[in-house]
Amino acid sequence: MRFVDNTFVDLPDGWDDRAESATEALVGGTIVADDRSSVWKALKESLEELSNGRCWYCETNIPRTDNAVDHYRPKGKVQGVEFSEDEKTLVRCEINPEHTGYKWAAFKYENFRFSCQHCNEYRKDLQGTGGGKWNYFPLVNEPERAYDELDEDNEVPVLLDPCKRLEWRLLSYDKSGVPFSRFEKDSPEDIKVRFSIRLYHLDQKRLNEGRVGQWRLFKPLIDDAKKWYLKKLRQDQGADACFEKELRKVGMWFHPKSKNTYLGFLVYQLEQDKDKDTLHPWIGELIRTVG
Repeated sequence: MRFVDNTFVDLPDGWDDRAESATEALVGGTIVADDRSSVWKALKESLEELSNGRCWYCETNIPRTDNAVDHYRPKGKVQGVEFSEDEKTLVRCEINPEHTGYKWAAFKYENFRFSCQHCNEYRKDLQGTGGGKWNYFPLVNEPERAYDELDEDNEVPVLLDPCKRLEWRLLSYDKSGVPFSRFEKDSPEDIKVRFSIRLYHLDQKRLNEGRVGQWRLFKPLIDDAKKWYLKKLRQDQGADACFEKELRKVGMWFHPKSKNTYLGFLVYQLEQDKDKDTLHPWIGELIRTVG
């Protein structure tokens, strides 16, 4: 996962009016949300462009047949979920009182997330994982669940949101690319990370392998940049220009138009570099630039 800025979604002419009309009809009970699915589908390409075709949750490049506009806050009945006693599986539970959906947010573009079906749809035993965001929307404190728009700000969602600038940084990874929680057990941060990993299928085997594969391709660029930086410190002829060329190559990996994936994992790996605060301070500056 990596931050996606959805502030400036390209809205077609008349879209705001259609969204407002659909919201009034949904809240008034004369339609169900899917009756006006054309409203959010009209923004699919605009949302896709913000991440250059990558899923906002797992960062994979999505085939056109396997993508969807996900509603971060569910548009339909909200389903409760919790870990089993052994914490190996997810168990559905009831929400009391019943929540029929965040109807006021069903047609808000701020609530839309471009998602692959693996992250969005409920699936079981997906290469060793079980989950899928589906209609799950757990909260850190269930009694604070909002049943009308005025109370929405009281909620602290459990699921990590790629549209919150810093939340993706809560994720940690081991050397095999497997995400994990680095936080104290059952702290709000720990709960967010553990639930998000399971519900978004972020620990799927192919994702783990993909992260490691991208790092193996990317790391030689960092190694070359390190070499030229040390030569630059030694004032070797041409070292300054060569260092800048290597930095440019590194920056291209993070360019918005780049098709490279798992950029959040690459940033995490850079943050683990033992030399970034001493011998290679430029790495810290790079992280602040691309992260």
